[in-house]
Amino acid sequence: MDFFSSKIIKWYSQHKRELPWRNTKDPYKIWLSEIILQQTQVKQGLPYYQKFIKTFPRVSELANANEEEVLKLWQGLGYYSRARNLHFAAKQIHQAGFFPKEYKDIIRLKGVGEYTAAAIASFAFKLPYAVVDGNVFRLLSRFYGIDTPIDTSRGKKEFSEIAQTLLVKKEPDTHNQAIMEFGSQMCKPKQPNCNSCPLRDECVAFANNTIHLLPVKKGKVKVKTVFFEYFFFKMNGYTLVNKRADDGIWQNMYEFPLITTNDLKNTEEILNHNQFESWVKGIDFSIESVSEFKHILSHRKINARFWEIKCQSTLPASDFKKIKIETIDKLAVSRLIEKFIQAKI
Repeated sequence: MDFFSSKIIKWYSQHKRELPWRNTKDPYKIWLSEIILQQTQVKQGLPYYQKFIKTFPRVSELANANEEEVLKLWQGLGYYSRARNLHFAAKQIHQAGFFPKEYKDIIRLKGVGEYTAAAIASFAFKLPYAVVDGNVFRLLSRFYGIDTPIDTSRGKKEFSEIAQTLLVKKEPDTHNQAIMEFGSQMCKPKQPNCNSCPLRDECVAFANNTIHLLPVKKGKVKVKTVFFEYFFFKMNGYTLVNKRADDGIWQNMYEFPLITTNDLKNTEEILNHNQFESWVKGIDFSIESVSEFKHILSHRKINARFWEIKCQSTLPASDFKKIKIETIDKLAVSRLIEKFIQAKI
């Protein structure tokens, strides 16, 4: 075992966090934890893992659930395609009758990429596949002083090869857990714990004072600003909602009637919008309040306003679903709408 691996494994044995998916070899639980933790911190993902295990203790129960139930349980975690892929993959596993045990079969599951397949293969079956996530990219780029952009094909190939070379083949599960935990807890993106780092004496970035420059990314995602105008129509205890049918991140989740614009509109412009006029045609209404919320996604900044509108009679609901307001918290909605519901309803 080389310097790098021996140091991180020793550190891990002394400092690892006790997490439920680390105390099992059940591939279902390991797979579930890995999907939940994609682009999600442990402290945020842990309660969701516990909820899913309690609701769906076996993959068969997840497979047999309806999508709306899965999305509702996932609500607030973001990146909802993960939940849809999770549900689809559960059906794949249930149909096969067993969880795949080989890397080549694991990676065929919906929503499972190279990192997730390597994690499941090593943690559940002790197969020698190195994991490379954001923590590993950061740790290796600093330790070896590598400035190849990590978001390029060349960078991914280079770091994957290094990680695979370092992997302790007899203990791939422990090694993979150790390298990710070390990157997460010691070699942090900001304010890494260099003073107490057992790798410091051999770390190229520390020696060259380039910690803050690594890892390198070639390009950043351009964030677009959009304006969402939601309408919470109050009709004698009822309101209107719609299930999104597009293939976006909020697909099959419920929302209030919506008008989307590329710039901020004043009240007169909103009330004269042809879409709004078609909804309230022939109906007496009054605006009770307008609430503002901001929501940041990886590719989009949403400035949302929720218009609470009291209607004297029921709006035609041909394009929407009419529900009792008191039941709205039972629907699967985006985190943005959930914030409004929690604040106002």
